[in-house]
Amino acid sequence: MRNQIELPVFGVVKLSPPRSFVAINDLVSEYAGSQNSRAKLARLSAAVLGLCWSRDNDKAAPVYDAGSGEIVRYGGEVIEWLVAYKVPLANVYNEVRPLFMELWHLMPKEEEVAQAADYFPAKGDSGSDSVENSAAVEQNP
Repeated sequence: MRNQIELPVFGVVKLSPPRSFVAINDLVSEYAGSQNSRAKLARLSAAVLGLCWSRDNDKAAPVYDAGSGEIVRYGGEVIEWLVAYKVPLANVYNEVRPLFMELWHLMPKEEEVAQAADYFPAKGDSGSDSVENSAAVEQNP
């Protein structure tokens, strides 16, 4: 993922991958939906910026509450925050559009998940593969 963009008013803005997989999932799931109006896409674009806003920047963007699942509402909060600084929103949308795909590429793909599943021990192999096998959780006296 790119590590910076340039925005009017802020200048160079440092970016970093979101710390929450849930946040990325919320964003990608909403973006991939078939009911995306222009207003919703504008909020999702702002949400991308907020999620990727590095804590190393001078100004602190609003923080997404991943427990809420309200990524569109969060995008609205980011828009309000940007407007308070008089940042032209058209510039934001143009700069962050490529970040949608960059975040999508951070999501684990089906083949990666299937490959990771191959690492679990099969029934009969050593390891804690059933509830009857409590040796893995017993504490030493």
